[in-house]
Amino acid sequence: MNSMERLINRIKGEKVDRAANLNILMAFQAKYASVKYRDFILKPEEKVRANLIAHEAFGIDAVTSMSDPFTEAEGFGCAIEYPEDDHPHAVKRVIEDYGDIRKLKVKKPEDARRMSNGVRLMELYKEKVKGEVPIIGWVEGPIAEFADVYDINLALMDLLTEPEWAEDVMDILTEQAIVFAKAQIQAGADIIGIGDAAASLIGPSLYRNMILERERKIVEAVHEAGAMVKLHICGNISPILEDIKTLKCDIVDIDFMVDFQEANRILNGVSAVSGNIDPVRNVMNASPENIKKEIRMLIETTDNTSIISAGCEIPKNTDPALVKAFYEALAEIG
Repeated sequence: MNSMERLINRIKGEKVDRAANLNILMAFQAKYASVKYRDFILKPEEKVRANLIAHEAFGIDAVTSMSDPFTEAEGFGCAIEYPEDDHPHAVKRVIEDYGDIRKLKVKKPEDARRMSNGVRLMELYKEKVKGEVPIIGWVEGPIAEFADVYDINLALMDLLTEPEWAEDVMDILTEQAIVFAKAQIQAGADIIGIGDAAASLIGPSLYRNMILERERKIVEAVHEAGAMVKLHICGNISPILEDIKTLKCDIVDIDFMVDFQEANRILNGVSAVSGNIDPVRNVMNASPENIKKEIRMLIETTDNTSIISAGCEIPKNTDPALVKAFYEALAEIG
């Protein structure tokens, strides 16, 4: 059974040889493949090479474009610094004042370096693994991108103090996400990940009133374009799981501080849950025996749609033997 068959069957709750493995490997993956992180981010060929190495070495059931949150932000005009072998950071945001909303222009992906690279990445994956390994593209969700082009503290504050302005900004960001998602699907993506990490920080009322419907627009656009959706919101999303259920995503990532069994119960019949092992305590700082114990517990206490992975990114300096032990445990448990 190849990775595409395994993931599709798992989402449907049909028979598989083992639960799908969607561990998030970014900095770890680049290090293991001896790729400098700047090159991992900015050179599609290097990201393809690192992803394929991880797929073979650690049984990861997808190849992805994940690396950092600044693809669309750079296109909007943020100045991003890319250290040679560390995570990038914004040195100047495109929005520094309320009037700067005028600077936000939705761009065709081919007119922005990072988005153009993202489309090229999907094309390269398509040439190498289409139909055998799921190809995951990526866009930022409305509140996550608001924090990227502005400032996370100001963005969260202005949801309350300047709600109409904040919503106008997020409407533009949502439109860009849809344009970029469609371009990636046309280039070969089977799944579009939506990263909206800051959504876990704002509480259920603000999420429901200001974020949910914008996420829904992206989800529906992706589905209409023929791809699946994987929603990734870091942190504790327990208070908004019932709202997330209404999005009808194909996969919802569940971080380690959320009750995985409860998330599986709430999303049962609507979305497959993916997670939720603590990537530090129960992967990087664990033994192969403990990893296996955690995996077995999750498999035995959830339904046949659950996808087993760490709740968020596996740290860069994790012993590769432990990441391999994760895969071997999945294979052994079946």
